[in-house]
Amino acid sequence: MTMENHSIAYDILLPTGVKIDVKCRGGSLPFKEEYLSGDKIPREAKHNFFARQVYDKKLDTDIYLMTHLETPSNRLLPGTKKQKKWILYVCGWVSKERVEREGVYLPRGSLTEQGKTWFTYRGQEIEFYNKNLNGFNTLEDILSISSQDVEIDKNRKGDLNLTSADAIRIVYDLIGRGVLQEKHLNFVKEQIGLVEVVRPILHPNQYFHFLQWLKEKGQITDQEIEKINQILVISLVLF
Repeated sequence: MTMENHSIAYDILLPTGVKIDVKCRGGSLPFKEEYLSGDKIPREAKHNFFARQVYDKKLDTDIYLMTHLETPSNRLLPGTKKQKKWILYVCGWVSKERVEREGVYLPRGSLTEQGKTWFTYRGQEIEFYNKNLNGFNTLEDILSISSQDVEIDKNRKGDLNLTSADAIRIVYDLIGRGVLQEKHLNFVKEQIGLVEVVRPILHPNQYFHFLQWLKEKGQITDQEIEKINQILVISLVLF
């Protein structure tokens, strides 16, 4: 295939006929499958896709190959001989169909967590977590990905495309709305193996202020405030 008629939908055509679209993000930090946030609870690593690419039927790639490029502070290519931080992490692959089916679509302005900070997406994104990718033993394994492997992955069912911390936050929210019950919280905690206190998105001081307002309105007692304080003090330390 010549450059003139090469499809923009994929970057590599394997000997097996499988089309690969290579996705790469970069930064000064190495890739980690998990990272610690301010509450010391591991956050699972995720990958991002532009929604318009995933949902575009004209882009006929078969799979996405997810990579991470660790770079020095000066990212000008081709780099210098003294720079030792040009490291490419090959994380795994997933079929386009499974990203479309299982990935979490987040419109522009959606809130997401990164390390100890939060930010809003500037575009329309799909989050897909690293734990749900197909891995490799060696780089040569990429060449052996077959059409049958792709078909199997299309029907594969992955795990949550959320951090464990966000799963707990969602359960708390739905319990408060009367949708779920405490038994669901216990089930989720058992499934994800999380027993630590997940810090809230809002600062604990905002909770303290609201609780004081409720007390002034005669809606909660000192005993109830003390019980809640024991939880919030832990969250305050984590911020």
